[in-house]
Amino acid sequence: MIALKENKRIFPLVGAIIVFALSVCVLYLGDNIGLSDNGDFRRVMLVNNMEYEDEDNYYYLFKQDYKMNIEGDSFLEKISYLCESNSEEDIYSSPQFIIIKASKIMNFVVNWILVRDETHYDIFYLALIYILMLSMAAWGIFTFFADFPRKIKITVFVIFIIMFCDSGYLLYFNSLYGEPLQYVALMMLIALGLLIYKRPTIPKVACFFVALYFFAGSKLANVPYSIIVSLLALSFVFLRKDRRYKIGVGISVVLAALCIANLYMSIPEWMHNDTTYQSVFFGAVKESETPEEDLAELGIDQKYLPLVNTNAYMEADEYPIDITTEEFKQDFYDNVSKADIAFFYLKHPIRFLKKVAFSIDKASSLRPLNLGNSKTVIMDYSNRYSAWSNLRVASKFLYTPAIVFAIAIIMTVYVILIHMYLVRNKKETDEKRSYLIMAMYVLIAGLWINMCLPILGNGEADIMKHMFLFSNCMDVLFAGIIIGIVGMKTRNKVISLSVLAAAVLALQIEPAKETVKFGTYNGKTVIWEVMGEYEDGSLLLVTKDCVTERIFDDENNMWETSDLRQWLNSDFISEFTMDELARIETQRNEVMLSYNDRELAVSGNHTHYWSATRGEVADLSETAYKYYVDDIVFIPTLDMMETIDVSSSYWILCPYGYNDKMQRYMKNDGFILHTNVDNIYGVRAAVRVKPE
Repeated sequence: MIALKENKRIFPLVGAIIVFALSVCVLYLGDNIGLSDNGDFRRVMLVNNMEYEDEDNYYYLFKQDYKMNIEGDSFLEKISYLCESNSEEDIYSSPQFIIIKASKIMNFVVNWILVRDETHYDIFYLALIYILMLSMAAWGIFTFFADFPRKIKITVFVIFIIMFCDSGYLLYFNSLYGEPLQYVALMMLIALGLLIYKRPTIPKVACFFVALYFFAGSKLANVPYSIIVSLLALSFVFLRKDRRYKIGVGISVVLAALCIANLYMSIPEWMHNDTTYQSVFFGAVKESETPEEDLAELGIDQKYLPLVNTNAYMEADEYPIDITTEEFKQDFYDNVSKADIAFFYLKHPIRFLKKVAFSIDKASSLRPLNLGNSKTVIMDYSNRYSAWSNLRVASKFLYTPAIVFAIAIIMTVYVILIHMYLVRNKKETDEKRSYLIMAMYVLIAGLWINMCLPILGNGEADIMKHMFLFSNCMDVLFAGIIIGIVGMKTRNKVISLSVLAAAVLALQIEPAKETVKFGTYNGKTVIWEVMGEYEDGSLLLVTKDCVTERIFDDENNMWETSDLRQWLNSDFISEFTMDELARIETQRNEVMLSYNDRELAVSGNHTHYWSATRGEVADLSETAYKYYVDDIVFIPTLDMMETIDVSSSYWILCPYGYNDKMQRYMKNDGFILHTNVDNIYGVRAAVRVKPE
């Protein structure tokens, strides 16, 4: 009996230690990796009296080292100052700052012990706190499953190690974003919820609501969901009958709801304004066929029609109307609320479903694809310990809108029917079943809210990053499904796995493209895929595979003068016959321009917006800065992206809009990213040829 108890204690402890060690290795075994700044770090550093140690290239490189501002004469005075926040106006509050201040104190103490610069801040200590919190959550989850059969314990352990220690999650730990606290707080909520179910106590309930407070404040968009969770958590009272415990639960719920509501009240006006602007002009009315009618429904003056399709992150001179005036504040910010936007979508449910489907499709990647994670190579995209990230993208199962909608609807109906059955058959209902029903409602609410809230609360801007919590919830749900399948009888297990495998395989089916042979390169016949046919019978061809790997240019992302264009139209076609060269027609290509080169534009009034998915990479390109180039041989264009094969990583004909030193490229997982023009990537040639 004693040996059995010891075994149940060893499994959670060893599992937590492995999670801790693995997390440290993922981030720090070899070159350190993390996430670069997209501009969000500024407000966090301002609040916490921090600054960059070296500001060069901070947008695209992960930064390990920062600088802390320290005041005071004695050791304790300096510690006290490190705990203070900047008191300037319009600075929001967040429990994330508690974690950051703790990491500052850790840095200061280590600096003092090692007798080095006391202002030096190494983000490792922040990551260390997050890793400890994740390990504690792992311990709690493993403790709950310690009494289960061995196959279930092994399944839970493997899932946690492969799925929830994936670098897609852990990279956030080396950053100042709110997502890492959101992630570890969610995992701790799951762990505490399981432990409370197993053995409810007041300290566990109190810890649950503390974790909920940290979860709510990690990203202020989590506040509505957190309030719902705090109310549903009243189901804790079902687990014990003593009055003292029930009073403790009630007090915890009330305090949590008040603290979370206070977080929402502390959101500064500028944050509300930015998200409202995005929700309207880059959300509800974006690419609308009836923008005039839409603005009228929202109560917005028609003079602001030129702002449709603009976002809050643009350069000041790109706005057709000055949005910083008092008049605009009164006409728009003081006049439009999130409730108005919600009512607008209620009147246009089809449009809302399309927007939500768009958001789900953007939940494919766990990590933000516009951020570098190397300290030395700009926009490097590390693949270290990314098996789950890669499988998640390749399977397409967890972010295909039709599948996600079906799962959400089926689960919702299932929970409601189970609840109705238990209400009608009270004799079969005990306290733990009631608790489980409430827990399932929490999961369902999280699924729907995190599916819909990003597009409702912030429009389409930066949507991939805002869907991180939804992706996390889908992974938790999928993990639960896998654990449930493993616990089934053999027959049901085979059926369930077969259905799952069939669904994944069906998503991989793509029609084969017609291929032709045309030209010679390096003594070998070039195989081309047919991308389209023109009215005159000519064909648009793209090489089936990369013909070589080269830099785009050694200076900038101007296609017309690039080294790559020159090479394609000289060395690449040097072995083509005269007849083959005669069949190649000149193709006029539309080429986007970066913000720095906008004066060369022949049309367009804004920078081409960034989108990493193939279906939306050409989003709003019709009105972006552009010029036209007559090409003989070129590289894949934006209008090919939705149907072109991925095969490998290769350059595409589109500069990165906000930097004239970076060019877009198709990555081998199907995302379209950007990198420096002097980096080496594959080259797929494209031509328009006359029929034989």
